[in-house]
Amino acid sequence: MLYYIYPKLVSKNYRCSWFGHQYVLTQKVNSHFQEFECKHCKSQVTNDSRGNKIILTEELKEINKTLHYLHIRNEFVNHFYNRQKNRVTN
Repeated sequence: MLYYIYPKLVSKNYRCSWFGHQYVLTQKVNSHFQEFECKHCKSQVTNDSRGNKIILTEELKEINKTLHYLHIRNEFVNHFYNRQKNRVTN
């Protein structure tokens, strides 16, 4: 009955419009940035430098992908370098 009265109000995202989004972590880019997705409406967001959630655009996806690559690369280089350094001193 509510659908007949307010067809635009009741949509597949009604739960999010009434109660708010329920975000789930989909990717941890590094220790500062993460990507989230709503369980109900599948909207994707990321956090900005201040910690606020903003809509995930294609440009931000590329930036997050590059940050993730640099983070993984940096961890690998640090791990490998520290291992070689320890072998030389022993």
